[in-house]
Amino acid sequence: MKFTPNIDRFQKRYDTATKIHVSFDEPEENHNGKKRAAQDSNNDNSRKKNKVDNKNNKDKGNKNKKAAKKELTEEEILAKVAAIRLKKKLKRKNKANVNGQLITRAAFQFNPKSLTQAIPTTQIREFILYALSETCNLPWCTIINKSQVERLVVIYAPGLNCSYFGLPQESNLPFVDLQDLPKEAWIGKSSMPFLTKQSRYMLVHMISGEKEKLSSPVADMLQCSISNSKKEKLIDENQKKIQAFKDNMREYYMLTLDEMKKAGFPIPTCLDPTAALPDGWKETRPPVDGVMKPVKRIIAVDCEMVMTEKGSALARITLIDEDGSILLDELVKPDAPITDYLTQYSGITPEAMGATTCSLRRAQKHVRKIVDHNVILVGHGLENDLKAMQLAHPYCVDTSRLYDHMRGPPYKPSLKHLARTYLQRNIQGHNQSLMGHDSAEDARATLDLFKLKLANKPRFGRFKKVELVFDRLSANRPPRSSAILESARSATRLFGDTLSGDYHRTDTDEELVELTLEKIKEKNFLFTRYITADDTLTRQQQQDSGAPTVLPSAASDAQRATQLQTLDSYIRRVYHGLPENSFLVVVGGVCNIPQYKA
Repeated sequence: MKFTPNIDRFQKRYDTATKIHVSFDEPEENHNGKKRAAQDSNNDNSRKKNKVDNKNNKDKGNKNKKAAKKELTEEEILAKVAAIRLKKKLKRKNKANVNGQLITRAAFQFNPKSLTQAIPTTQIREFILYALSETCNLPWCTIINKSQVERLVVIYAPGLNCSYFGLPQESNLPFVDLQDLPKEAWIGKSSMPFLTKQSRYMLVHMISGEKEKLSSPVADMLQCSISNSKKEKLIDENQKKIQAFKDNMREYYMLTLDEMKKAGFPIPTCLDPTAALPDGWKETRPPVDGVMKPVKRIIAVDCEMVMTEKGSALARITLIDEDGSILLDELVKPDAPITDYLTQYSGITPEAMGATTCSLRRAQKHVRKIVDHNVILVGHGLENDLKAMQLAHPYCVDTSRLYDHMRGPPYKPSLKHLARTYLQRNIQGHNQSLMGHDSAEDARATLDLFKLKLANKPRFGRFKKVELVFDRLSANRPPRSSAILESARSATRLFGDTLSGDYHRTDTDEELVELTLEKIKEKNFLFTRYITADDTLTRQQQQDSGAPTVLPSAASDAQRATQLQTLDSYIRRVYHGLPENSFLVVVGGVCNIPQYKA
């Protein structure tokens, strides 16, 4: 066997001229260890130094960045929040899965097992907020794909009664299963096939109350309590306004431009140069001498109307001076033939109207000679009087806004109620010697109500401070617009315009359906009130008007069935006219079953 030695071809050669210090006092390995430790220590110190330097440089950079960074404005913050919410909304879209089925649209899911008793009426308000804003979920229902919900319509029909739909007299059921209800036994199911087919359950709600006094269903549905922070903000704003007008409280109560626009007042160009009045309309003028007085004169106005072939028309104008004397009391002859003198309301008879020759144009001239820009015009529902006169005035006070309805907003107090409550005066009475309203009497009542307000503090005539669902939705991000639509048989409306919602009145439910389908295109929330089958409203309006008529008895079953069929057709038309991802909530009135009071 041949032996082959292992030879390193790359031998390491050392320079013998290099001097290396070797200590013989300790082993060589200890010497190498100390050397490595010293090197590690130097490296650590170097790293620490570099770390400190980097930190200092970073701090300097952060300071420079903070100095250079611009603080976001409130609008930018809101835009940023809206963008984040939109991103989350898009992420959640089309991801709802119910029982293995993908739900791509907004849907309502009722949880019947969660209810053991009737829900409070306030839960309807909570559902409205739940559907249209960022609020907590409700235990008795779920909205699938809630982010897609854009619109909600409430049909409030006081004529609907829960006893029409199979609710036993001796029962505390929280809901009724309409599918199990025999059609031939209950007038509600037989007369309203569309509603009972579209709705599986009818929920029973209970109105609130205190001290043996029941609340209003509308108040429970629309009123919200105000947070302490918002109360403080409102008090602070009000104190600043009082301080600004402390020497002239008359102008403190004048309507602002925004309030006039929201209430439907005709807007003069001196307040808004872009405003345009229809043909034939006039504006009041500055004083003839050009001198604006520091304290304006108060003049109260009231108008009476008649029905003509062209609709409602002005028939009487009355102006009352600050001392209570009559400045103007003129009958006005309409251009179109009169079809109804409305004597029970206006007090105008054919004989009285036949003796007048004053036209609307001449009446406008008479008013404009008396009322200029040194005058505060006072009225109750003043926008209606100005529209009747086809006149625009910049300085207005409306007594329907100075005092609250006993039920709170959105109810509007009647002049008759305010006069009886605060003036201990019975106006708009009907007896054999006087038929209909006396416009001079009504104008004096508005004048005295304004004087009474001036003699007291701004909170006089106000009840507990609340806000409405419309205000909550308006404060949402993004804001939700809303409106109240009401059908009323007379010009005396039950509701009024609100801080963040519009108000519209129609003469019939038929017109209300058309208006609902028109307004839902531009609004997110509509609260609509129908008068079909509402005998309570009929009796209440007759009592308020004081007309000497016999109160109607309860409708027969045949009449009631016809009314419910008509209401069902209105509901069907609204339902089919709503855009996709909209909710329709139908709310009935007060039930005659004592256990519920709802």
